[in-house]
Amino acid sequence: MRRENDDTPREPGDDGTTPPAVEDDVAGKADRNHLRELQRQRQGRVVRVIIALAILGVLIVFIVSNSQEVDVDFVFFTRRPALIWVMFTCAILGGVVGYLIGRPGKQIRLHRSRKEDERK
Repeated sequence: MRRENDDTPREPGDDGTTPPAVEDDVAGKADRNHLRELQRQRQGRVVRVIIALAILGVLIVFIVSNSQEVDVDFVFFTRRPALIWVMFTCAILGGVVGYLIGRPGKQIRLHRSRKEDERK
């Protein structure tokens, strides 16, 4: 039996709590895992940026090397713009269409209860 003013040292965890050293180790491990995950995400972003810049560089070189004028037949008229502008316009329109098709939309929910949503 222990009295309130009894100053005898006790073992960590005698009162049913987790010892501070174990709590620090668990928190440190969680922090290290979180930092590793952030580093992986950062590396993934860097790789995507490098790939995007490479594609952009190839596109720019390709457009600049094809600067001659060409006949472009629109529906009601024909023009002779530089091939640079035709390719640039096609690249922009392709990017817009790709964004519109690939962007995430609103998901349709199929008869799921709130309890199932909370579990996930």
